[in-house]
Amino acid sequence: MNRITFTVDENGHFVRICADEEVDAFIVDPNVPRDRVYQWSSLRVRRDAVEQEIGGWPISDRYSQPFSHEKAKVG
Repeated sequence: MNRITFTVDENGHFVRICADEEVDAFIVDPNVPRDRVYQWSSLRVRRDAVEQEIGGWPISDRYSQPFSHEKAKVG
């Protein structure tokens, strides 16, 4: 399965996009009508880049309850 991660800062702004393979990543922002769509130009492409971003955190879906940002303890 190919994966893409979108990493945001504390204000909700994209700071990094990583992918397992080459993709074209576009950001669409309806709040900026004259510059609504732009292409993310600094895409990091490597499987280990995606693994770094996930960093061992548990993966939930959009319907999950708010999740504490403490890393899950293994063992």
